[in-house]
Amino acid sequence: MKGDWTMRQALFCLVGSCCATLIIGLTGIHFWNKLRHERLRSEKYQIRAIIQTGPEKEALKTLYLAELLGLSSDQPQQLYALNVQQAEKALKSSPLIADAKVKRMPPSTLYIDYEVRKPVAWLADFKNTAVDAKGHVFPVAPFLSPKRMPEIYLGSPSIEGWRVEGPAFSLAMEIFQFLEKAPWTEGLIIQRIDVSNAFAPSLGMREVVVITEEEVTLRKGAGELVCVFPKILRLAPKDYQQQLGHFFSLRRSMMEDYKRQLATIQVGGRFAPRIIDLRIPQLAFVEKS
Repeated sequence: MKGDWTMRQALFCLVGSCCATLIIGLTGIHFWNKLRHERLRSEKYQIRAIIQTGPEKEALKTLYLAELLGLSSDQPQQLYALNVQQAEKALKSSPLIADAKVKRMPPSTLYIDYEVRKPVAWLADFKNTAVDAKGHVFPVAPFLSPKRMPEIYLGSPSIEGWRVEGPAFSLAMEIFQFLEKAPWTEGLIIQRIDVSNAFAPSLGMREVVVITEEEVTLRKGAGELVCVFPKILRLAPKDYQQQLGHFFSLRRSMMEDYKRQLATIQVGGRFAPRIIDLRIPQLAFVEKS
């Protein structure tokens, strides 16, 4: 009898625990569905604010981010109805945004952490178009503040999916990075790198054109004269590093010539550009434009 009673007791405990678990589970589901329904229906959980962070403070207007996500103050969207993965994909579909993360901040705030692309040059083939070091192209105005950058001219570039590729762009970036790192470029402003003829069918037509300018300030009595000296460098695509080295050696003597000219003038301004053809080894042809 004692063993039968223990069996009944064990069976009772098992059935009781299963019923308790079922009741707790159903209660939990009930409250979860109630909470879910509240999150999807209650005005308390409507998106009322967007917080944005990133390497740059408010790199883009919050209104632009909201437009990318299809959010409107006139028709507020529920915070928990927003698909976070799709929201991140929508943000990264913008040519301006390199990466983005989205989080919900209950009860009514959306948090966006994102990084904008960093322009290194203007793409002169198009208006209002910048390019980053990896070839991503994007508009500047009215999204980003205007920047002073050199221009890159490719000549009929191929752009696919907001990205420019090809040997002309690769060469332009090589030259740009070489000039950025060269110790001799102090005081020299790179205006444009033109590689449109770098891969011309005729060898005689192949060239890279680099347009630069230097600003020299000279004190005259109580005032100052500001003079700008533009130069147009013609280089061979394959030997541009060596030829630029020759130019920087020549530049020292040219600066001495500029200083002699400045000693006799009374008014500053922009001088006529000098064309310097460095394509023939060991020679440099210098002429005024």
